[in-house]
Amino acid sequence: MNLLNFVSPYPDEAGCKAKWKEYRDKQGVICPHCGGNKHYWKKDKDNYECNKCKNVKVLQANTVMLGSKLPFHYWFIAIHLLTGAKKSFSAKDLQNQPGHKRYESVWNMLHKLRQIMAKRDELYTLSDVTGLDEGFFPPKWQKKKRIKRLSEVSQKSYG
Repeated sequence: MNLLNFVSPYPDEAGCKAKWKEYRDKQGVICPHCGGNKHYWKKDKDNYECNKCKNVKVLQANTVMLGSKLPFHYWFIAIHLLTGAKKSFSAKDLQNQPGHKRYESVWNMLHKLRQIMAKRDELYTLSDVTGLDEGFFPPKWQKKKRIKRLSEVSQKSYG
């Protein structure tokens, strides 16, 4: 998805919040205090309230966005740019995209996203032949076999 296609479903803060709420509703919200899974949405405060214990849970709870004062729109733009670009970019570049004034908050957001992406990548191990940007990389066991075969060939031809 290019940037123009990205902007149409998420044009503003309200669109991003609505989409994030849709993700949370689909996933389910669980109360950290009583373990209840029935909540209702309080439109006036943009948060969930537990039916059992009346504990309030913000939309960003249990996510990398918790504690950030940056708008959802910035997070959506950053996630889109990070996951869609071949090369990474600096926090300064990201700061200039939406025109944010403060560098530090954008830097923190970018590093939180990179950390969470690294944790996700640790869950997967690659097997078989892997293709990446027109390069093909065999698994480690195939590399060792190939190196052994190459050394045998070179010994026979020069020995």
